[in-house]
Amino acid sequence: MTTIKDVKQTLLTILKANIVLQDLLKKDSGGNWPIYQSFVQHAIYKPCVTIEGITDQAEVSALNDGYDGAKRYQWQHAVIQIDCWSMKNAEERDSLAVAVMKCLLKNPVSGTIYVQEPTVTALDEMDVKPPLWRKSLRFKVMYVMEA
Repeated sequence: MTTIKDVKQTLLTILKANIVLQDLLKKDSGGNWPIYQSFVQHAIYKPCVTIEGITDQAEVSALNDGYDGAKRYQWQHAVIQIDCWSMKNAEERDSLAVAVMKCLLKNPVSGTIYVQEPTVTALDEMDVKPPLWRKSLRFKVMYVMEA
């Protein structure tokens, strides 16, 4: 069955395989596409994309869940935050955000029932030198988990 970890890993795989994102991003010093799972606690290559699970909530047991006689399956709702980072300018950040939205809304995400359009928030940090351009995309996802 699917877990939040599986959902985030699938999102990571889909984003890393996207040709449009690859054109916008350059490989980091390790030769990888700079699309990271979870907030990175060290210097990260920019521009980049980060994926973080914000919330994960189950439906009340026995309401709209499935039972096959041996196992019970329940609906899970989660909010996945995907941040697009740039040190160049807001246009680069916005291009990354549009590419991420198009990629996830057009491609079926394995293990999920749906990925909903995101809530978008600009979280630019203008007080640092050089300025850090950041856009946060919060996608609601729904998936089924074995209870």
